[in-house]
Amino acid sequence: TPTADLAAVSVPVAPKLAGRFPDGINWTNVVWLALMHIGAVAAFWHVSWQALLLFVVFYYLTGCFGVTLGYHRQMTHGSFQAIAPVRALLTLCAMLSGQGSPLFWIATHRKHHAHSDGAEDPHSPNHGFWWSHFLWLQPRDTPERAKAHFQRWAPDFYRSRLQRFLHATYGPFLFLSAGAFYAVGELAWKEGLSVFLWVMCMRIVAVYHVTWFVNSATHVWGYRNYQTPDRSRNLWWVGLLAFGEGWHNNHHAYQRMARHGHRGWEFDLTYNIIRVMKLVGLATEVVDELPDVAKSQLQGEEATNQVPHAA
Repeated sequence: TPTADLAAVSVPVAPKLAGRFPDGINWTNVVWLALMHIGAVAAFWHVSWQALLLFVVFYYLTGCFGVTLGYHRQMTHGSFQAIAPVRALLTLCAMLSGQGSPLFWIATHRKHHAHSDGAEDPHSPNHGFWWSHFLWLQPRDTPERAKAHFQRWAPDFYRSRLQRFLHATYGPFLFLSAGAFYAVGELAWKEGLSVFLWVMCMRIVAVYHVTWFVNSATHVWGYRNYQTPDRSRNLWWVGLLAFGEGWHNNHHAYQRMARHGHRGWEFDLTYNIIRVMKLVGLATEVVDELPDVAKSQLQGEEATNQVPHAA
């Protein structure tokens, strides 16, 4: 039963922390994350109106259009279809988020759904809240392990020579984008450092934590509309910060749905953007009609909220 399944995943199922680093620490990720957070703190001493404006613009372009609309709903779950130029633009926005190549992001997220809150979930709070928030990014993967991961969970993307190229060149892409932000700020307003710190560092850190809260907080706190065999929850403040991703229990119950907010108060910014895209012909085959069984559940008996908290 769903309740039994939830009880089964409520206890820690992972080895001790040291056992989750079979191939050592990914020092590239550790140094990168440290530098971005240092830059975000330094940004408070280098404020300019140009940098703040660009911060807001790129926060939405990379977090909402890139990660949420592009990587997540379109590419991972196929919640809607889009023509190649639109997909290319969404991919560019998502890559600027600093959250990895399409190949990495999509494979990891599909594995999360297949093993949600189980032993093989890449980022379950059953392994510790901070593990699910950001520590899961620190173990090193061997090339062989990474290749097997991509072939198993994103074979459709791995077959693409372009996607393999984007993955292989992702590091240089990020450094080039950092240089581009500095150059634009310096050439346009003599505010290169301010633009770099706010639009690169602060914006990346903000989008990181907003996305990571979906992995951590929405598997710990909130309410449930549906009985799912995991600990996914709906959490209002993550729903607002993460462009509608915080209605996470709804998403786990109906993963292909473009619409994550299933009740009137569950505002989903990303789905509303998809609706506009559909209206102007930029999105087709949108999966947004709730099944009758979901409507019955929402109108009838409430799902239980009694899910044990993370270790």
